[in-house]
Parts: sequence; structure tokens; C-alpha cells
Amino acid sequence: MLLRASELVLEIAGERSSSDSAFFSRLNLDLSLLSKDNPSPKDYGYPTSLKSWGDNLRSELYLLVQIRWLVMPDIISHEFIQQNFPTLSQMTYLNNASTGIPPASCIDAMKQYLEDRINVRRSVEDIEKQLEELLELLAKLQGGKKEHYGLVPNTSSGINSFAHSIEYPEGSNIVLCDLEFPANYVPWQNVSRHYGPELRVVRSKDGAASLDSFKEQIDEDTRVVAISQVQFSSVYRMNIGALAEAVHSVGGFLVSDVIQSIGWAETDLEKENVDIAAGHAAKWLLGPIGAGYVYVNKEAIDTLTPRFLGWWGVSKMDDYSYFEREPLPNARKFEIGSPSLVGYAGMTESLKTMMEVPARSREQAAMENADYLRKRLSEEGLSCYDFGKKNNSPIVSCALKDAEEVNKSISKEKIYCSVRDGRLRVSPHFYNTAEEIDRLVDRLR
Repeated sequence: MLLRASELVLEIAGERSSSDSAFFSRLNLDLSLLSKDNPSPKDYGYPTSLKSWGDNLRSELYLLVQIRWLVMPDIISHEFIQQNFPTLSQMTYLNNASTGIPPASCIDAMKQYLEDRINVRRSVEDIEKQLEELLELLAKLQGGKKEHYGLVPNTSSGINSFAHSIEYPEGSNIVLCDLEFPANYVPWQNVSRHYGPELRVVRSKDGAASLDSFKEQIDEDTRVVAISQVQFSSVYRMNIGALAEAVHSVGGFLVSDVIQSIGWAETDLEKENVDIAAGHAAKWLLGPIGAGYVYVNKEAIDTLTPRFLGWWGVSKMDDYSYFEREPLPNARKFEIGSPSLVGYAGMTESLKTMMEVPARSREQAAMENADYLRKRLSEEGLSCYDFGKKNNSPIVSCALKDAEEVNKSISKEKIYCSVRDGRLRVSPHFYNTAEEIDRLVDRLR
């Protein structure tokens, strides 16, 4: 990332005198060295604070250098990755849209949970404290308050919980698109059969289902628009804030599957006005399988009554006597039964490790990897979806002949991708590198 920063510096410097350009050419070299082993700037003869450069630089250039150097996180470094993700050095892992690689802290936490269990070292209070910590982390990661989050086994469970809790008056409709993963269309098909709302399917074109195409299907009878923030196969990224505005204008709910975005994307679900969202730890959140969650905004919490209610979703949970139970006044009312405590122990530590890297830096690193991949593929004459800056994601869908065979071949060399809809899907995260992208593209020639 420092190397990319130096390119930005030189782009501005190119407008200045030749002597200045020579100065920044040296800076370019030194920044590339810094990106390898992160020595102190003063080791290269530069002031640590860069303040003394102010007289020699335009103010905007000085600010750019200062921000790019001093704010760019040192923790996205070889040492940070090696310490927390040691197995990455043994392979080229570019399949985060399927499952991410959990950090060592996640594995340790799950082992510790099981050790504590067989030695009877955890109380009910300890468990509740752990889950409260996780809910606070989810709120910090995705926006809103911890009361807006609940724990469910997976994305499908979360979507089903909402889908069956919404009322569907006669003549109502649900809008979704044909790009969705089954987790976000099978529940709505089932709802349509059970309760009668019309299911309106937006037809995609060249891997994209645009905002305008959704708006064409939304009317005053629309109860739900169901959308993945990032599509799993075509990898198209939707502006969910704008879509939420469209469905709210007719009194409907925006329900989002965020499994392919949260972890790499700097997203605030509350600011985007998402009503309901569901996700899972196993992909970009780098956690275990079986640790899912839901987000429900305050209006939806107050409006929706769970169709399915269990002992984990009611007040006075620790009172086991028989009496009339009431749902919890927060998103945890969508929790039905005992959660996967070992999974959530791991997820908590995954989030802590991942969030050591600021959200903006995670997104920038992942997107730079994907942009570099698109550039390399273009240079080799290989086609991939490119929806532009606003709608691209870190997932790249490549059109290759015999993609399945290509994927099997590169996996034998410990290069891991996946195939979706007959295309090679490559999904780098913040912990991947340009060198890994080069290694993949070299095998695709």
C-alpha cells in the first residue's frame, strides 16, 4: 500500500519542476523499500513527522504525503500477516468469497473453549459476557448499537426469521434479482408459496442488476426488496443506501444479505438505512462456519414479531418455570435456541484480529488487489466483469475456457480460487499481495 501511495505522490509531483520530480523519484524508491520491511522514515534521511517538508511542498501535496505515510496502517505488514495467518505463507489463497482463512487467535479461542468445557471452567455469566462482547464488536464493525444484533446459525436462518415475521397483505409483492445466492431467494420463494405475495424477479444483464432495474419493479404494494450487497457470482456491488431509499418511499423493507461484503467493505448499515441484514463469519470475517448473525434496525425491531420464538429469544431466560413469555425488546428475539458457543468464541477473536486493521484500510487493500488483478488479466487478453469503481468489489469473475479444469490444475499448485457459473472466481482479501496475483495470472496464460 505504501508503494501505491508513492505512485499518487509522483502523479502530483509530475506537474512540478524537474528537480522536484527527481526528488520524488527518490521518494518513490524509498517508499517501495519501506513497504518491504517498514523501517523508520528517518533511516532514509526523511524527517519522521515530515513537518519540515511543508515549506518545500504545495500544501495539498504535503497533506497527501503526510496522510498517506503517517495514517497508512503499518499493521498491514508481512509481520502482521505472518503472525496472525501463518498458513498463508504455504499457499496462494484467493478464495475468500467461499471461506476466509481464520487467524491463529480464532483457532486458539475455540480450543480454549473446549478445554474450559471439559474442565468445567465457564459459568453462564462468562458465556453471556462473551456474547455481549461479540455483539458490541459487530456494532462497531457494521454500525448501529449492540441491541440491533442477534446471533443465528447462518445467513439462511437469519433471512428466514425475517421473511416469516413480515406481514403480507393481499396484492403485496417481493422484489429480488436472478443473481442471488440460494440463501437469499429460496426463503422468499417459500414465503410466496405460503403467504401469497408476488415474487418479482429483476433480470440481470451482463452480470449486473442495476438500481434502475429494481426501481422499475418497486411499487406501492412492495413489502420487501431482498438484495445481496455484493453478488456471489457476478460480484456486482449494489448501492444499498439508494435502494433502501426507493423501497422506503413505498413503505417496504430493505433486507440485505451482507455475507459477501462485511469484512472487506467499509459499511455502516445504520447510515445506509438498511432495515434488516444477515451474514456469517466464515467468509470475509475470517471466522468459523456455523457462526451467523442478524442486524435489525430499531423500527423493524419495534414492528416485527418473530414467527418462530425460542427460549433464547425471550425475557427472563434464566427462569425455567412455566409462565407467559414475551420476546426480547431487541434483535436477540430472533435467536431461537442455544448458539454455537465454540463458534462464537472463535468469531470474537477473528473480529478482534481483523479490526486491528481499520475498515478503510481493509477495503483499500482488498480493492487494490482486485484492481491489480483486473489490470493483469486485461494485459493477458483475459476477460472479466468490470462494473466500474462504484459497483466493483474485491471479487473478480474471469471468463476462461474450461474454468473447472483450470481451477483443478492451479489447486494442485496450492493456488486456491473457485468456479461459479462457469467462470473462475478470484477473491483477494486485505492479507493478499500483488505477488500472489502475479503468481495466479502466470498460471492462467
